[in-house]
Amino acid sequence: MLQFNTAAFTIATRFTSRFLWRLNVSLSTNTAAIISESKTAVKLDDQIKEMISNITIVNEQHLRLDKLKMELCKDLNVKPIITEKIKKAQTVQEILETVKTSSMPQDDILNILKAISIWVHNKEESKSSTKINKSSVQSQTGDKNTTFKNSPLNTEDFYSHYYNLSTSAMIKNIYNLAQAGNRNVKLLNYFFNNIIEYHELLSTKACSNLMFSMSSLNYSDERLLKKICKDFIRSKSVSGNETNFVTIISFLKSMAFVRYKNNVFLNQLCDEIIKSKIKYSNKQIASILLSFATLGYHSQYVNDIIEEYFPNSEIEKLQYSTRLNLVWCFAVFKILQNVHAESVLNEKFVSKILIVDTEINKKLSYQLKLLNINGYAQYALNNYSGPLLNNEIVPRIVNKRTKQKNAYVEALQVTLKNMLPSTSHFNMSINTNMGFLLDAEICVDHKFNFINMHSDTKNGNFIKIALLLVDYYDMCLGDTDYQGLIKLHRHLLEYNNYEVLIIPYQYFGIEDKIEKRTSYLRHQIFQIFRKKTDN
Repeated sequence: MLQFNTAAFTIATRFTSRFLWRLNVSLSTNTAAIISESKTAVKLDDQIKEMISNITIVNEQHLRLDKLKMELCKDLNVKPIITEKIKKAQTVQEILETVKTSSMPQDDILNILKAISIWVHNKEESKSSTKINKSSVQSQTGDKNTTFKNSPLNTEDFYSHYYNLSTSAMIKNIYNLAQAGNRNVKLLNYFFNNIIEYHELLSTKACSNLMFSMSSLNYSDERLLKKICKDFIRSKSVSGNETNFVTIISFLKSMAFVRYKNNVFLNQLCDEIIKSKIKYSNKQIASILLSFATLGYHSQYVNDIIEEYFPNSEIEKLQYSTRLNLVWCFAVFKILQNVHAESVLNEKFVSKILIVDTEINKKLSYQLKLLNINGYAQYALNNYSGPLLNNEIVPRIVNKRTKQKNAYVEALQVTLKNMLPSTSHFNMSINTNMGFLLDAEICVDHKFNFINMHSDTKNGNFIKIALLLVDYYDMCLGDTDYQGLIKLHRHLLEYNNYEVLIIPYQYFGIEDKIEKRTSYLRHQIFQIFRKKTDN
């Protein structure tokens, strides 16, 4: 019922054809926020507490529901069947559904809404409703300091302020939130839902602004992302004009940042780039390819773009950071050649790239990419005789794991301890010297016996298996797939003679019983063993 409070007061005095949908949005319990999970998403415990609070209020309100139904039916001049439905309703939601599905006069609808509004906002419950609404907003944002300072928390003021905004005005408000770095989940979800439901075709500029805002706030809605990509292509087709390549580059950067992968959209965009009358610069194409590689998108279209813009002689002419990013993309696409590796692994280039940008995060990114490329040159390239990295210049660092990833790694370790004879039968968190950690490794022999990792008696007849955990942030939204970095890690491990077992977070729950995780892991390892031995 709390979510109904959000709309009832304002709507009672201002009914439009869009009211019932908006009311349903208010009644929902933040489904959009759950679908668009982000790094500061609402904690499960907070959601449970809020649900319990809601149930308590609902029970209190239910005691007075009969009185409300009597008041509604007494003054209605409608068909008896509608009156009967209202009398049988167990909740306010059911009353609203009756209103929505019945062809009632507008005056009757307004009277119903007014009566419900008074019922909801009676003096006896106003204090508890306000308290719950405020705590709900704070739990959604994760920090009371992130509340949109220019938007009132009061329910009536909130909807009277934003209810009649046009789509363009809503997009502008979202953009302003992004500029302020202010993630007001309640307001963002309200805007997202309205744009999805009520705008037929967004312009390319509107699509670009929305995508940029989502990436800036690191908060998105998959339904709106899908609409943005669809409308971006349709708007280009309707206008018949070539979209500014700066807009396309910005759009793709934002798309990669929010991890949204839409293969249909990307195929169409590649086709347009190839057929475009506008000649992109090599730097611009390199930026586009970096977005593709980040998302793990590779197709014949991508190969055609590379063939057109980057004959080997062109790579040497690129700026240092652009060249490094491009060669790293080639590694992700598995098309990296000796000449590419040589162009970035020589000491002159390495020394230059590490002093080009003094920003710590960029320097770390350069080092990790160099290590990825170095590993590719060592293990994936045939007859590579070019330079390799000097350990004193680029140490064998790895990217720091997130708190969530650490939790999965700990769960994996506990599972392996339960599944294997002893801790000597597996290794954890191995530095591959290729810029990343291998979460775990095990070995099995030709009879599916697990082998002691420290045994000197291992012969050549065993299978080395790499276990690679993939959490939510390693995956793409939309066309569910691993991000490009995970694909590259897998390639590099396979080139190191590992059989790679990807363990997605959807099948390896931290909250699951250890027996379930053990059963899943053993089954997956056996599938690798059977496939390998059958060959």
